Amino acid sequence: MRLLSTAEFTARLASPYTDKKLATSELLLDGKPAGLIVDGAVLEAAVEWRGCRIAFFTDDIPFEDMLRIYMFDADMTLVDAAVLGGMYATGTFAELNLQPPNTLTFRFIGGITWRMVLLGERELALPFFSDPRGVSRRCKFFRRFRIEGQPQPERG
Repeated sequence: MRLLSTAEFTARLASPYTDKKLATSELLLDGKPAGLIVDGAVLEAAVEWRGCRIAFFTDDIPFEDMLRIYMFDADMTLVDAAVLGGMYATGTFAELNLQPPNTLTFRFIGGITWRMVLLGERELALPFFSDPRGVSRRCKFFRRFRIEGQPQPERG
């Protein structure tokens, strides 16, 4: 498990955020287009693990920033994705720590440290019930990473 340098894995803005659609970014491998465009404006970090690449993107929208996490296999096929955040919640991606062999921790929203466990094989997951509050995924029954955390309610 290691952080990827910007020479190995980076992104460039493909289309900016508008009031009608999210920003998108084009992925670059070794400085060359990978032929993939994902939602998100800012590549915060990229990690390599067992041939897979995990990319962390934020939307760069004040007061409603989301963290988008993408996991690609060795062929750059998307194998899992999740979004962390919520309406009127914002955060700053910080304190990414690699904890070999298969765990990452980071801070984003909710005043807590989030834990991400990378899975060697896909795992059964029940839509709407398998992730903590603030984490959303497309409706599917398998995942390749787990996100753990207990966000605290916003205090007014």
